[in-house]
Amino acid sequence: ATIKIEPDTESAKDAIITFVGKYNQAIAEMNILSQNKPELISELDYLSSDEQDKMKERLGMFQGEMSLTSGKSQMQQIVSGTYKYDANSTITLLAQLGVSTNAGGNAGGGYRPSQMRGYLEVDEKKLDAALAENINQIKNIFGYDSDGDLIVDNGIGFKLDKQLSSWVQSGGIISSKTNSLESQIKSSNQKITRLQTQLDRKEAELKRKYAQMEGSLGSLESQQNSLQNFANQNQRK
Repeated sequence: ATIKIEPDTESAKDAIITFVGKYNQAIAEMNILSQNKPELISELDYLSSDEQDKMKERLGMFQGEMSLTSGKSQMQQIVSGTYKYDANSTITLLAQLGVSTNAGGNAGGGYRPSQMRGYLEVDEKKLDAALAENINQIKNIFGYDSDGDLIVDNGIGFKLDKQLSSWVQSGGIISSKTNSLESQIKSSNQKITRLQTQLDRKEAELKRKYAQMEGSLGSLESQQNSLQNFANQNQRK
């Protein structure tokens, strides 16, 4: 019996394509939340009409939120970075696998919207060739040990995980932003309550003064009528 053991390139390919899909979804989410451009939604042809409607409700919701645009920029820097894990490494970029913002080329000239938005594309033929020849090197650019302690501490996967964890972990960016907004809402509600109390007091005070003014006006009208009656009686005499 002859047993041949080879790397599972198909599973590796599926994993890389899944990674690209998840990355693009995250970038799309950031684009939609940080910009008020309807075309950002219409360009995502994989969305159903219901999903598009839900996206429209969130369009530009965090426009001007610099931490969101900064997070997107950092993610783009990670996937476009160079990862030279040893002196002999030849695969150090995702682009060498056929994964980049311009993997499909510019057949029609100019830039496509997907390139401008930061979405990754996959050249499957180039990816197949890279996996067949350099699968171990490809593994390393996603995660490798840079200081010899046998713990992965660099690579695309490691850096993206660290970057995204800083957003979603307890006490992370999203949690801090949420707590900050909740504090602002609580402070605003307290201010509204305080101003409402002041307004109620002012209203009560004005009503009291108005009642006093009406009383004074009624008294003056009564005195005027008395004087008028007195004057009329004197004229008859």
